[in-house]
Amino acid sequence: MDSFKVPRLNNLPQTVERALDILEAFTNSNEALGITELSHRVNLNKSTTYRIVQALRTRGYINQDQGTSKYCLGYKILKLASGSLNQNKLREIARKHLEDLSKITSHTVQLTLLEGNGVVYIDQVEGTDIFQLRLQIGNRGPLHCTAAGKSILAFLPEGELKNIFKNSKPIRFTDKTITSINQLREELRTIKRVGFSFCDREYDKSLRAIGAPIIGAGSKVMGAVALVAPYHRIKVKEVSFYGNLVKETGLKISLEMGG
Repeated sequence: MDSFKVPRLNNLPQTVERALDILEAFTNSNEALGITELSHRVNLNKSTTYRIVQALRTRGYINQDQGTSKYCLGYKILKLASGSLNQNKLREIARKHLEDLSKITSHTVQLTLLEGNGVVYIDQVEGTDIFQLRLQIGNRGPLHCTAAGKSILAFLPEGELKNIFKNSKPIRFTDKTITSINQLREELRTIKRVGFSFCDREYDKSLRAIGAPIIGAGSKVMGAVALVAPYHRIKVKEVSFYGNLVKETGLKISLEMGG
């Protein structure tokens, strides 16, 4: 059988590249592979191949058959693939609802995913007014001081919420950022009761935003939808009006995502 070959990338660390080579070697095989076969496919000596395989096995990316001692792709690969499919599905389902909300309000609408101790922006519909929010898709934001993040926190199970607070201390971005855990928890209770969050210049001193969670299958919080505008374009007396629109958008997306 021909050796497994891929283009080499000069700026990729060698160990990472070798690990990827080993994972990709399994995509060309319908059978479990032993260390000897793997080492031939990726052009590595057996000791190096074995060491990398064991690291991948420990992390769940490769499984070992105890009867044959051969290896196959592990459950973690399926988890990664599932995550990618869910993200693409969420963007596809949410797009129309984002556009509808932006059209009704003339404001920019963002779609985010929960990732670790932050949010990742995966889509955006620009508002029709003169203000344009230049967001790079894939950018990350904090949970404690963004509308999307706070709406996510409010609907997380208590155990997950405690872990987040334990692993990431709230950082101050503006003079309005809430950095007290007790004060933040009090606000999260209000957000959960009304169904939407309001962020008043807490992350960016020029912006106000309103967010609502997106709940997927199994009542799992997937991410959030957020409406964003310059602070003078969303008056405090309008928060309830916009909040209900954002909440309705989040509910529509959640329903289509199985929530």
